[in-house]
Amino acid sequence: MRMARFVVAGILLAALLAVILPKTVRAANPDFDAVVAAVERRYDAHAERIPMMGLVSLCARVATRGGVKGMKVAEFDHLSTAATADELDDLVSRSLGSGWQRFVAEREKGGELNLIYVQPDGRAMRMLIADFEHGELDVVRVEVNADRLQHWMQDPGGSARRHDYGSSPD
Repeated sequence: MRMARFVVAGILLAALLAVILPKTVRAANPDFDAVVAAVERRYDAHAERIPMMGLVSLCARVATRGGVKGMKVAEFDHLSTAATADELDDLVSRSLGSGWQRFVAEREKGGELNLIYVQPDGRAMRMLIADFEHGELDVVRVEVNADRLQHWMQDPGGSARRHDYGSSPD
C-alpha cells in the first residue's frame, strides 16, 4: 500500500513536470523562439531542431564547469529564394526586441549574412547568432558566464592550451 502511494506520487510528479517544464523552457528563451517563429511564418519554413540539444547543453555546462549555461540551435535548410540578407537582418532585429544589442553584422557579396546580437544579463552574457548562406539559415542561442568569457577574452590562446576557459583567472 505504501509503495503504491510512492508510485502514484511519482506518476503525478512526472505528469506535472511534463506540463510545466516545456512552458518554463519556452518562457526562458522567448528571444530564440521569437526569431525562429518569425522566420517560420515569413518563409513558410520549418526549423530543424537538433535532437538531444538539452543533453548537449548539459554536457557543455559540465565540461566548462558552468562557463556555458545553455545552448539552443535551429536550422533552416531551404528558405525560399526570396530570402535576402537585408530582410533577414530586419526580421531578426525586430524579433529580438530592445534588450538586445547588435554586436556583429557582416554581409558578403554573395548575399551571405552573419549576425551576432548580445544581451548582458548580470553575471551572464547571452548571444544570438544568425548565419545565412546559400538559402540556409542557422540560429544559435548561447548563454555564457560573463566572468569566464572575460577570462577567455584576456587570454584565448592560453585558455585553450590549458583547457581552463571554465576556470577563474588566477
